[in-house]
Amino acid sequence: MDDVNEILEEEKDFGFARIYSVELKYKQKPKLDRDLLYQKMELYTGTTSMPDQKEADTGELAVWEAYEPDMGPMLHFFHMNYMLGYAEGEMPAQTSLMNIEHRPAEEYITAVQQSWHWREAEQTLEECNYSLTLIDIMASGLEPKSRLELFSGALRAVLETCPCDAIYFRESDKLVEPKAYLAAVEEGAILYGAMNLRLYNVEGTGSERAEKLMDTVGLAALGIPDIQCHYYDLEPNEVADHMSNIGYYLFSQGDIIQDGETVGFTEDMRWRCEHQYALAAPHRVVLDLDPGAPYYAGRQNNSDPADETE
Repeated sequence: MDDVNEILEEEKDFGFARIYSVELKYKQKPKLDRDLLYQKMELYTGTTSMPDQKEADTGELAVWEAYEPDMGPMLHFFHMNYMLGYAEGEMPAQTSLMNIEHRPAEEYITAVQQSWHWREAEQTLEECNYSLTLIDIMASGLEPKSRLELFSGALRAVLETCPCDAIYFRESDKLVEPKAYLAAVEEGAILYGAMNLRLYNVEGTGSERAEKLMDTVGLAALGIPDIQCHYYDLEPNEVADHMSNIGYYLFSQGDIIQDGETVGFTEDMRWRCEHQYALAAPHRVVLDLDPGAPYYAGRQNNSDPADETE
């Protein structure tokens, strides 16, 4: 039990999400075509079956359905193409779709404030009256790419069966427009909803220079460090491009960048890296980027004092 508690504390410290989830927001009460949903779920996630289904190779789809008196039906899928080993044997990763209590627009204020990519997000939320949630269960042991691949496939199945008006990724605190999300995933941008790129103006430090903090949120939930850059005077769009590229690199390759190493996409770009705790909430591990003097506004333990900005 002590080992289990230690693992849970480490995951909490890192920012890891044992259960991954999104909220689907609707203006009108959603109506699910179960047969179509099952077909789409199998199309995008592979074989979906009950673990004890005797005729699992018949191509028939089975799903566990439960009913909660307060919330209504819950659909629970077993994804046989995403198996995980446990002491008791193998078990498939699972996803569940269910009704949840609808939350008003004001409860998504931090997501709305960072919705640079979707200016209509707040207005859309105000017009929504119903909510579903999609979560994964027993999927946290999958590699990040496999886990998000599974979750994205399940989400795509739901969206194509019962289109919603807004999607809220809880782990990245990001609101996305459903059609834009589907188009992005179709083009290979699988982190479109899972990674939120945020920008903050830093005030009250006494500096007369333009001081900003840019970070990502959502990667740590998948087991990969998020990214942050605390800087002066750089063009935000260029910083955003670099951070997005680094985010996709980490997602593809894993946490392979060591403290003190540099990243760069041009001959002149040599941004030094260090694992730190995030400056902005939520608490999680990030890869801090130092673009060098005179632009860096933070501090790294491996920095040469000559490189520090004044």
